[in-house]
Amino acid sequence: MIKKIALFIFVSVVVLSLSGIAGASMMIPASDKAKEHAKAPEKSPVIGENWDLERVDFIHYARPNKPGKGRKTNACYKLLGVKWRELAVDYIINPSNPFGLTESFVTSAISTSAETWDSETSAELLNDNYGVDYELEYGTQDYKNAIVFDDYPNDGVIGVTSIWYTRRGKRIVEFDILLNTRFDWGDGEANPAIMDVENIMTHELGHGLGLGDIYNDTCSAVTMFGYSTEGDVEKRSLETSDITGLQAMYGM
Repeated sequence: MIKKIALFIFVSVVVLSLSGIAGASMMIPASDKAKEHAKAPEKSPVIGENWDLERVDFIHYARPNKPGKGRKTNACYKLLGVKWRELAVDYIINPSNPFGLTESFVTSAISTSAETWDSETSAELLNDNYGVDYELEYGTQDYKNAIVFDDYPNDGVIGVTSIWYTRRGKRIVEFDILLNTRFDWGDGEANPAIMDVENIMTHELGHGLGLGDIYNDTCSAVTMFGYSTEGDVEKRSLETSDITGLQAMYGM
């Protein structure tokens, strides 16, 4: 069982038209070699202008032997430069999992994570009335914000958050989140040997709302800090910097 987890960002940007994939990319190419050598956690996506629908993937890796060091910063938050323009955002959960976690436990943990962000701004960010769909899959651009458990074919990846956005208007239009079933999931407070659903989901939903990872060791307490462990529940709650970044996008 892996004891230390590094939430490293691997960024792949895929240019999409609304009718299909346009077949172009920038930044780090979406290849296995690029994933294996992704050691630049400070490289969150930079959003420009005049692009159609694009996709960015935050792929979170197990800590490498020689991890890259994040850039020093005075602010313990990072904005992606895109956000939701129409609120509240609907999301759908597929509670199916191989760990015996009940639908009630899964939906409660995820909705609690969503409410953690909602409670720190007057905007209603994430709809309290989430959906449940046992047929839902990760990774399809269908304007459904999907949250699923599934196998990701890399033992060192604990989860993936994909965001579809448009540079014109700097608008997020969809996020999908996958929790990798190669790790054991549940209540990390009750069992410190497993990955805590609420802890990791609070971090992942931060990406879905428009925040990047932070890798400055002085910011290790914040929810968007890029490291975690089994049994870690510290990131269930937000710190001042997480809240500052959230309110910079969505107001007090």
